[in-house]
Amino acid sequence: DYFKPNLINIKTKKPYVVPMPPPNVTGYLHMGHAMFVTIQDILTRFHRMRQESVLWLPGTDHAGIATQMLVEKQLKTEGIDRN
Repeated sequence: DYFKPNLINIKTKKPYVVPMPPPNVTGYLHMGHAMFVTIQDILTRFHRMRQESVLWLPGTDHAGIATQMLVEKQLKTEGIDRN
């Protein structure tokens, strides 16, 4: 089975790990999200087919600028200035 990792290799081979950031805080998905998820899926499956131990790990928000803009917009509506 191509997608079943070889348990013997777990102790002898370095695992293949892909951290996966979630969508932006804005909640809008775009083609970039679809592209990076597709590429990560391909790489994950490729390494699993090579009998490697693979971890595809969800990560943290990678859109710091978008997050900051939304927080500042909310603060402004509350009459708070970030400075």
